[in-house]
Amino acid sequence: MKFLTVINENDIKKAIQFGAQKHKGQVRKFDGKPYFGHPTRVAETIKKITKDKDVIIAAYLHDTVEDTETTVEELVKTFNKRVAALVKELTTVMGPADNKAEYLLKKMNSMSKEALLIKLADRLDNVSDFPTAPEKFVKKYSKETHYILDNLKTNLDGKHKKLINMIKEKLI
Repeated sequence: MKFLTVINENDIKKAIQFGAQKHKGQVRKFDGKPYFGHPTRVAETIKKITKDKDVIIAAYLHDTVEDTETTVEELVKTFNKRVAALVKELTTVMGPADNKAEYLLKKMNSMSKEALLIKLADRLDNVSDFPTAPEKFVKKYSKETHYILDNLKTNLDGKHKKLINMIKEKLI
């Protein structure tokens, strides 16, 4: 079943306000800028790829369950089941003994095409932070990203491949 919901600017504004409020006071690790700039950049990348409103909204909210007190149930009530399901798909729930690269690869190989678009846009934004990140982090994140991208087995379409190429251009 293919979903395509028409963009409603009020729904987008609601997602921006919700995400900004939920991430209020949080800052990015390396540059100290307000955290919500990251989901905003991810959503702006997604807007260039799809006009699916739910996917765009999920991009703005992709870190809310993982990094704030937001629940999946709250997203269902505030937005809809599909947005909540996409955010849940994107939420990392690793155990302390898990290998992060293996965990993410397995997760990304089992994601819906829409969630994978957001995850790749998220990776793209994170590698775009390399100029302000310590060299040790850049090397580790690059190695992890190369491993994941080289081993993605899911059925990638042109949109996914374009994002992967954009990520690879920024890797060391």
